[in-house]
Amino acid sequence: MMIRGTPAHLKPETSATRFWYWHGASGGKYIHSVYPAGRCPPLPGAVYVAVKNFRGLRMALGVGRFEPVWDVDGTASLPPGTDEVHVHLIARNDADACRILNDLTAGLYEDDSAQAGRLAA
Repeated sequence: MMIRGTPAHLKPETSATRFWYWHGASGGKYIHSVYPAGRCPPLPGAVYVAVKNFRGLRMALGVGRFEPVWDVDGTASLPPGTDEVHVHLIARNDADACRILNDLTAGLYEDDSAQAGRLAA
């Protein structure tokens, strides 16, 4: 599995990473708000990346969308080992959220050699 992400430092003096860009298979870059796995607020329908944080090195474990109706624990279905939930909050509408989800999912499961060739171009 491969998906590329980069920190988004909106202020150079900020040491904590509150925002993170995840890159889809198309090369599209989507900004996400970062939440600890157990402290993500109710965000029905939002696109998320489930992340394992290894001392600042982040690895995507899965990509999905929260259910349209938030239940008692909307993060219960996250993959085991998820430390952070990165949530994309600015999809224009449902169709845009589906497009972003598909792009990120394709990036997550893309063959490493295909991604290396695209990045070298």
